[in-house]
Amino acid sequence: MQFRPLSDCVLIEQDKEKEGMIKLVNATKLFSGTIIAAGAGRPKEDGTVKPMSVKVGEKVAFGEYSGQKVTIDGKDYLMMREPDLIGVYDE
Repeated sequence: MQFRPLSDCVLIEQDKEKEGMIKLVNATKLFSGTIIAAGAGRPKEDGTVKPMSVKVGEKVAFGEYSGQKVTIDGKDYLMMREPDLIGVYDE
């Protein structure tokens, strides 16, 4: 099955939790994953679309409680909006 996120949503394959994950000051964890699919961007009031600042294949960071778990073809992913992403890892 093909899956296409709408608007400014991204589908993320979350990395497995491992030792040495980054911890934020308030003791919440910072998680990472790879963008598997991304929407076109957020529609603006004038009818144009603000393009996404992330793209498929990029490794991103997000907070512990970000996103909604979804299962597609028996595999678990996270669906979240672009503003919920904290950053992109440059490799």
